[in-house]
Amino acid sequence: MDQSSADEEEIRNKQQPQQTPQLRLATMEEEVSMAIPQGAVQPPTICVVPEDLAEGNKGAYTPKVICIGPLFDGERTTASMLMLEHYKRCCVRKLVVGGESAAWSPEIHGPLLRNCFDTIMRLLPRIRASYSSMSSSSKQGEGAMSDDEQLAMTMLLDGCFVLYRLLKHARMAKSGGAMESDYDEWTHLFGRCWVWGTVKRDLLLLSNQVPFFVVRKLFKHLKVKGNTTGERDDALLVSGGLHLFGSLHPPRLHSAPIQCHDVHHLLHLFYLSVDFPPSDESNSHQQQQRAALLSSELTRWVPCATELEEAGVRFCARKRGALSFLDVSFRRRRGILEIPPLQLFDYSEPLFRNLIAFEQTYPTTPGRFTAYAIFMDCLIKTTGDVRLLHRSGVLVNHMNGDRDDVAMGFFSRLCKEAHTSDDRNYLAGMMQEVNTYQRARWPRWRAALVSNYFTNPWVTTSVVVAMVLLTLTVLQTFYSVYGYYKPPK
Repeated sequence: MDQSSADEEEIRNKQQPQQTPQLRLATMEEEVSMAIPQGAVQPPTICVVPEDLAEGNKGAYTPKVICIGPLFDGERTTASMLMLEHYKRCCVRKLVVGGESAAWSPEIHGPLLRNCFDTIMRLLPRIRASYSSMSSSSKQGEGAMSDDEQLAMTMLLDGCFVLYRLLKHARMAKSGGAMESDYDEWTHLFGRCWVWGTVKRDLLLLSNQVPFFVVRKLFKHLKVKGNTTGERDDALLVSGGLHLFGSLHPPRLHSAPIQCHDVHHLLHLFYLSVDFPPSDESNSHQQQQRAALLSSELTRWVPCATELEEAGVRFCARKRGALSFLDVSFRRRRGILEIPPLQLFDYSEPLFRNLIAFEQTYPTTPGRFTAYAIFMDCLIKTTGDVRLLHRSGVLVNHMNGDRDDVAMGFFSRLCKEAHTSDDRNYLAGMMQEVNTYQRARWPRWRAALVSNYFTNPWVTTSVVVAMVLLTLTVLQTFYSVYGYYKPPK
C-alpha cells in the first residue's frame, strides 16, 4: 500500500510542469511589481484582540450577556443574549415614539425608523472602516438580508441601545442618580440581580463596540421630548457615558471637558475620562520626547518595591494634585515616590486588559496604560511588595481569592505580550531618576540607619541614651586631658 502511494506521488510529480529558475524569477518579479503599498488610511478603532494578548484569559475579551457590533454576531443566540436582543428592540421603540407608553403610529413612526435605517446604510463604508474585520452572519436563501442590510440592522439596534442607556444615565446624573423604573422590570426578567453591572462590563470590551458617530447620528434623527436636559447634544451623550461608568475604578480625577467628536466608542470614552486631561497633553509629550534621549537601560526597568525601600525610597499615596491615577511622580530630594491610590476589583483585570488591548491595536493612543502597567509590574514581584504598597495606601485589593497572590500577579498578567518604547513611555524620565537615586550610597545608608535603629520606640530610646552617655564620656575625657596639660593656676 505504501509502495503504491509512493508510485502515485511520483507519477503526479512527473505530470506537473517543472518550473525553471527563469520562470520562478519571472513569477516573483510579477508578484513584487504588484505589491503596491497602500496609502495612509485611518486605522480601525474597533479591533479583534490579537491572539497573543488574549492568550490565557480569552474570557476577559468576550461578552457575557450582550453583544454590541458585528464582531460577536455568532454569540447572539444564547438565552441571556436573546433577552437583551429583545430589550434592544424595546429601546428602539421608546426612542422612535418618544416614550414608554406612547402608541405606535405607522404613518409617523414607520418613516422615521426607515429614515434611520437609510442613514445607517449611507454610513456603511465608514462603519466598515472602523472595524478591523467583519463577520458575516446573514442567512442565505430567498428573502434573506444582504450583508449590508444585516450590518445596518445590527448598527441600528445596537446604536439605539447605547443611545438609550446614555440618555437614561444623563437624566439620572441631572436628577442626582436615582434609578429609573425599567431596572426592576428587567432585573426580574433576567432572573438575577445586578445584571446591569454585567452589561456595563460588556460595554467596555474592545471588540464589543459600536462606533460613536453612529450613536450621534441616531440621536440627531431621534430627538424626542423627554430626551433632553438642557445640555448640548454632544455634552449630553458624554455626561451620560461618564455617569454610566462613574462607579468604576480607576475613577476620573479631572473635570476637563471631553469632546464628543473625539470619542471613537464607549471604551474610548472611559479611556479619555481616566487618562490625563487634554490640557496636560503637551507636558506629557515633552516628557516622552525627553525620555527618547535617555539611556534605555535606566528607563525600561526599576527595582521592586522592597529593594527600593531598602535603598531609601519611600512610597506615598498621592491624594492631592493628581490629574489621573497614571500621574506618578518622584520627589528626588526627599526620595519619595508618589503614586495615586489604585483599588482593584474582580472586574479590574478585564477592564485593564481591554484598555491595554486598545492601546496595542490603535497606534494614535499615547500608550500610558501600558507604560503604567509595566512600571507597576516592576514594583510588584513578591507578596512583600504587595504588603508594602498596601501599607503605604498605593494599592487597595478588593479581589476575591488569596489577596496577596492575586494582586502580585495582576500586572504581570496584564503586561504579557504588551509592548511599549522609550519614546512612548511617559514614565521613562521618572524611572531613570528612581534608578539613579537607588544606586546612590547615602540614601541607602540613611535607610539602613532608620531601619535598624529608629523603627521601635524602645530601640530609639536606647540609641538616644547611648549617644548621650557617649557624649558625656567624651566630654569627661576631654576635660580630664585638658586639666592635665593646663592645670588651673
